[in-house]
Amino acid sequence: MIAELGLAKLLATGGGLVSGVALLAGMAGGAQHAAITAQPDQRAAAVCAYVPSSDVRPAERIHPIKRLGLTREQSANAKTIIDTAAELGLPERAAVIGIATALQESNLRDGVAGDNGQAHGVFQQHPQHGWGTRAQVTDTAYAARTFYNRLIKVRDWDTRPLTEAAQAVQHSAFPDAYAKHEDRAARIVAAIDATPQARSTARGRPPTGQPTDVPKLSAHEKKTIQDSIEAAASLGIPKQALIDDLAAGLRRGISIDDPAAETNRREAAELVDTLTKQLCAELSAALGTIDNLPEESAKELPTAVGKALTAVRAALSQKGVPYSWGGGGPSGPSYGIGRGAGIEGFDCSGLTEYAWAKAGRGIGSTTYEQVRAGRKVPRSSIQPGDLVFYETDSSRSGPDHVGLAINAKEMVNAPHTGAVVRVDPIDRAGYSIAIRPSPK
Repeated sequence: MIAELGLAKLLATGGGLVSGVALLAGMAGGAQHAAITAQPDQRAAAVCAYVPSSDVRPAERIHPIKRLGLTREQSANAKTIIDTAAELGLPERAAVIGIATALQESNLRDGVAGDNGQAHGVFQQHPQHGWGTRAQVTDTAYAARTFYNRLIKVRDWDTRPLTEAAQAVQHSAFPDAYAKHEDRAARIVAAIDATPQARSTARGRPPTGQPTDVPKLSAHEKKTIQDSIEAAASLGIPKQALIDDLAAGLRRGISIDDPAAETNRREAAELVDTLTKQLCAELSAALGTIDNLPEESAKELPTAVGKALTAVRAALSQKGVPYSWGGGGPSGPSYGIGRGAGIEGFDCSGLTEYAWAKAGRGIGSTTYEQVRAGRKVPRSSIQPGDLVFYETDSSRSGPDHVGLAINAKEMVNAPHTGAVVRVDPIDRAGYSIAIRPSPK
């Protein structure tokens, strides 16, 4: 019935899924989406978090395991962590490592905020280190998938001592602390596995790589919806928003009280669920084909992404601040010099210096210093946080203007006297080079 109600027509006219497309156009949201989709493990984890963890009613599946001293909240989180391992096709050892890690980090409570308020969720993941948004890392299913996707990249993770495997993912200041939870974690996994419906629902789902087929959808229609699912997932948008948007689009010309509207909502939910499962399976399978980065590069990647997003958000927070020649720096806007005297604001390099200072990285105060603050990246590979340089004065050699990339097409820019900090396209006259600052 989906096709009969005009899905192809809806998509062809630009309907799409509003949450995924419109919110992606938001500046900070676009940066978050670009950074997450650049990392295959986070990309898979974000999408897979939309897959229902169980078809069993919550009251049936999250009751406390009293003999293990778990509250309802702890029991629910433990079951989610265990079910997630099963859904990913991982052995029981992965679930034991996951539970032991969560016991150490949060005592299986998702409302804990540690590390001076910077770490969140059952695994105490840091949004600024590339684990996802705060909303995502406090979602236990998302947090577990992200943990497991990084765990399976650890060499010999399933045979190494538990504390070594957990530490390779968590990089804790207390690397030996996980070992003390191993026995209790094993008992929790065994107890929850022994409860009714423990893994029956997860194991009864279509095997990974064999998701339920979606009838009457063309390849274009399927990809359009899955693209919106991926964009929304990376931004932490609730799955129900996708369903509501698709149902609303299909409801055009139908009263909300019409029985057909409820049919649309039900079928939209089924369609999003089915396509999400397919996309999750495809992305998870793809992780196994990706070459491992050198160990040091792998360690730096989450930090680099987190700092880039921090820099982008800092720059965007200054939109509307006046341009002031010679103004601005690590502490924020300031009075400039020359034609900037008497104007409190930023010049181009003052703005980028401020943004990266907020991310804990010094890049220098002039374009001539900043162009040497990292490595050159091709125009086609520009990512959030990259410095984008221009040559606007032919009397000088080298770039004399800089902006901060939000995504591959736009930058935060302090353009000239009389203007304000604003968002501009990257493609403009005088483009010279893009530099990606190192995370250190």
